[in-house]
Formats: sequence, C-alpha cells, structure tokens
Amino acid sequence: MKKLFIISALIGAMLFTSCESFLDVNTTKDSPITTSVDQVLPVACFYASQICYDHAEYGVYMCQALTTGGKSQTGSYPYSQGWEFLGVNRHPMWRRHFYDLGANIYKMNEIAEQKGNRNAILIGRTIMLASTMFTTDAFGDMPRSDVYQSASPKYDTQAEVYEWMFQEADELVNLYNDPEWINCPTNLIINEKMDRIYKGDMDKWELYCKAIRARLWLRKLPNWDNNVANCNKIIEMVDEVLNDPKWEEPRYNYPGGVTESNCPWGPFAPKINSWESRDNRLASSIPTTFFLHGILGGIDGQFMDKRGFALDPRAARIMEQPEKHKTVGMRHLESNIGMDIQYTVADYPDLFAQAGLKNPYTQNNGYIALITTEELMFIKAEAQFWAGDNAGAYATTVAATKFNMERYGLNEVSIQSGAEGNNLKNWYNRFFNIKLPGAAQFTIADLMQQKYVAMYLQPEQWTDMRRYNYSSTTNGISYARPGATPVFVYDVKKVHNGTVSDFKADSVNFNREYSLRRPYNLYEAYWCNADDYGVNAELSPNAWVARLNADTETETKYNKSELDRMGYYTTNAAGEKVLDYRILKKRMIWAYNTCGMAHSSDPQIVWQ
Repeated sequence: MKKLFIISALIGAMLFTSCESFLDVNTTKDSPITTSVDQVLPVACFYASQICYDHAEYGVYMCQALTTGGKSQTGSYPYSQGWEFLGVNRHPMWRRHFYDLGANIYKMNEIAEQKGNRNAILIGRTIMLASTMFTTDAFGDMPRSDVYQSASPKYDTQAEVYEWMFQEADELVNLYNDPEWINCPTNLIINEKMDRIYKGDMDKWELYCKAIRARLWLRKLPNWDNNVANCNKIIEMVDEVLNDPKWEEPRYNYPGGVTESNCPWGPFAPKINSWESRDNRLASSIPTTFFLHGILGGIDGQFMDKRGFALDPRAARIMEQPEKHKTVGMRHLESNIGMDIQYTVADYPDLFAQAGLKNPYTQNNGYIALITTEELMFIKAEAQFWAGDNAGAYATTVAATKFNMERYGLNEVSIQSGAEGNNLKNWYNRFFNIKLPGAAQFTIADLMQQKYVAMYLQPEQWTDMRRYNYSSTTNGISYARPGATPVFVYDVKKVHNGTVSDFKADSVNFNREYSLRRPYNLYEAYWCNADDYGVNAELSPNAWVARLNADTETETKYNKSELDRMGYYTTNAAGEKVLDYRILKKRMIWAYNTCGMAHSSDPQIVWQ
C-alpha cells in the first residue's frame, strides 16, 4: 500500500508538469525513479486548491443552491441529477485526499524530514489539516492514524479525527513560532514556482493555519460545545488573523489557457484525472427557487430590468440573464424537479456570467481561495451571536456582506457615487434596508442566509447547512439562544418586505415566504422508506443526505472488515452482508444537539 501511494505521487507530479513548466521531474516520463521536495511541493499546492473545488462542487447542489433540469432519479452525478448514491463507486474528494494530495504530501514530508526542510513540512501539514477537515466533514469516520501503513488501514472515528485536528492545529501554530523550525539553516528556499499560494512566505502560511483553526473551532457551534468561553475564543482566533497586516487571502491563481491552466470553475475547466474527476456542470445547471427567488430576492415579473432583477445586487454577478429572455425575469427550479417540456437549459441563467460584470470565480483565469476573508468575518459574527452580542454580530455580518459584494465588483463608494448607475445604487440601498435593517431584529437566520450567499462555490456552504441540520419549516428544526424565540435558519419570511414603499407595486413578489425543502426525485427505493436509522430516525422523515458514503471502489475491496467494524454493513433477508446506505442520513458529531440551542416542532424527535 505504501509503495503504491508513493508511485502514484510521482505520477501525479508528472501530470501536473505536463500542463505547467514548473517541474523538471524525471528523465523517464512514464517510470519516475526519484523525486525531491521542490518537485512535490507545487503538486501539493495545486491539489490543495483542487480539493477545495471538489467539496464546493458537491456542496453547491447538496445545499440546494443549484440544480439540474433532468427528471431522472439516477445519474452519474447523483448530487445534482438524481439523488441516488447507492450506485456511486467513487467520490472524487475521497481519492483527492488520500491519493492525489495525501500521498504526495506523505512522500514530501518524508523527504523533507531527511533533508531538514522544516518549512516545507509545515506547509504540508497545514494543507493536510485543512484536507482532513474537509474529508471527515464529508464522510465522517475515515482512515487517518495509519493510513499509509497498510492496504487495509484502520478507520478512526470522527471524534478521534477531530481530537487529532484540534491538537494538530495548536501544535502547528506553535511550530510556526519556533525559531528552530522557521530559521532552520537547512530549510528549503521556496520560490513562486514551488508555492503558487504564498511564494514561501511562512508568516502568511502561519496566518492561513490560524484561519483553518478558527474554521475548525466553529464546528463547536451551534450544537456541539456552544458556550460563551468557546465563542470568545473563536472571536480571538479570527481577530488574530484579520488584524494582522500580513494577512493575505490564500489563493491559487489560474492563468487560463489549456487544460489545468484553467480554473476548475471556468467554462474551459479540465478534468484533472479524467477517470474520476468531475468538471464543473455550471453550463447545464439551474439556480433553485430557494436560492434565486428566496435568498437573492429574484423577481419573476415585469419589474425586472437588466440589472435589477433581484433584490440582492450580487445576483447579476453570479448569473447572467439569457439575452432572449431579458423581459421575462430570471427562471429557476425547485431542486431536481425537472424542466417543463417547453424549456431547455438555454432558457435559464448563464451561471458563468461571462458578459459584462463577472463572477471572479467562474473565469478561466480565476482563482480558488483556500479560505476567504469574508468567511472568517462570518465565523466571528456567528460566535458573537451565540455569545449574546447581537449588535456585534449584526455589525460584523454587514461588514462581511459588503466585503463579499466588493469581491463581485460592488464597491460601496462607486455605487453610491452613481458610477454604475442609479438603478444599481437603489438596489444596493434597498438590499440593506430590507435584508439587514438593524441589530434589534437581527437573528441567526439573517446571519446564516448572508453567509450562504457569500459561500456560493465555496466548500463551507453545505457544511454550514448541515451544522444547522437543514433548519426549516420543512423539518421543524429551529434555533435560538436560551430564552429567545427560535427561528428557522433557512426560511425566508417576507424577505421582500412589502412595507417598503418602493416595492408595494409588486406585492405578490415581495411578500412571499420561502423555505428550504428536501429535493424532488430522491431515490424512492431508499429515501421514500421510513427513516429508521440512528437516533430517532435521524430527525424525522424529512432527513436527507448528511454525509457521503466511503469510496466503494477501494474500501469494499480492500477494507471491508473495517467498514463492517464501523457499522457500514447490514444483513439482508438472504443473510448476506451488504452496504447499509442509511449511513448517509447519520449526522456528523457536530450536528447533534448537545447545547440546547436546537428546537423541534416534532415531539417525536429526540436529540440524544
């Protein structure tokens, strides 16, 4: 197993070299013999961006932001096409963590230890910390402690993985401040070709590590270990990063051109390893009713114009109205309901938003941010809210929202000066007057809905929604601080506020209520049966995917005993052990309500 992974790492390095002239790896292209830290580090940075994309690419559908127009229950893209996970033999994120990224970093750190390249070890461990968090938050239990020591590595429980991550984050922060590590005379001289994220600047890598630690600690909220002390600790962690003048958002920039030179969210995005990678499906995807019409405030009628088709001005940056439909409003669909026969995908918004004002992520020469500045701001806002500081949470949420708008070119100064036209200026002002009118009425729903928009095409979008257990009237789960009135986090109640004079003319559009709902076309053989797995049916018949199944292509072949030990198998009527896909409904450890912040209108739901 160990030898296999090392070979694969070298092959991965060669693949990357084929599209970028960063590495002069081996004289024999097909049979690599040796490698070095400077050859593997660029590969590690590249796949650090790719695993962010992988999780975001799944998440944008799993959290009901995008859908597709087909009506089939099954398909090769179950997260967007049919919600049938039973036949999936490989999720790209599993391979990305263990094979493409993990194997390379395992080998790199092994060589770096021999050479005394302690700075490279720090970078590798920081990337692996982030990747491990992504992986356990998608799959739950996973091999970690002896992953490259055996063909059938032991599975660690998710609790064990988290215990390690908390320890690893603290240790890394300490090592970044240890002169014996940072000033080690045998450290590698790292240039831009080796490190396209920070060019070897260890101060910036330290801040990224601290940012990852803040994201890790956020998992304690709102269910797991939610108390004022932890909230204050999270606030301090974020402030330590954002108040440092050396903070720079960790981005992997793509120059654009051919194959891997293009950003994975761009229209020419490549398949990195064609047999398992997923190129983005934005060209065939459609915004959901919940996202466009509810969250962004899209208008279906005559009051739409070129830029004013939604209350949220970011909508025009995220998607572009088809030219032939400039007068009919932005079309959308319930998740997986399928298009009416008279429509095609071309009748729905262009999610690349190529014309005019652009989405910074969906360009061939775009970038992948390993973590965004506004995400950190929202982490702080959430901690402030649960600590009882409503005014602080409101102010931070407003600031984070404005920061995200600036990412899309919606600069407050230029808008208010009229540089982009009075229409956009008016829409910008209306948005804040209606969506974020003040601290007195501010709730956790207001906060998380704005983070939901800001995390579009980011890996945390789905994680956030699962942290709040898909809170909506659909499943009856609501959230509140002790003594406060619970709210449904993913309900949009009269978001368009018909009391605002500017919107009285369109009272139908601006007085609707929207709620997150389970997607249509769930695989009937599984999802439409009674929920009978885990603690009280894992939150009623309205439960849906809380995690992904482990990679059946490898795990059922080489690690069946571990899957069985972890409870992934059940015995069928014939007495045969088969995979129990009810595991997909089992919540992550951070989703169980142990702090009393979650409430249920269903008396049958028992949290613990």
